[in-house]
Amino acid sequence: MYDRCSICDYKFEKEPGFFIGAMYVSYALGVAEIVGYLILLWGILGAPTSTIISVIITSIILTSFLKFRLSRSIWVYFFY
Repeated sequence: MYDRCSICDYKFEKEPGFFIGAMYVSYALGVAEIVGYLILLWGILGAPTSTIISVIITSIILTSFLKFRLSRSIWVYFFY
């Protein structure tokens, strides 16, 4: 993460341990992602279980860095 916002110069760094709450936001984003894939693959397309599991594991690995940054940004804006 950047130390400051390039647009409004908001300082992203807070006290130590502030971003522990971002883990809960990241968890919620991950659960929403899994539920979305389950509804799409199992509910609509009727894909086999092995395909569903492999797609979910692959997507969680590939989007983990995006969710990390996004969850920190969402957590900061709760207190902005």
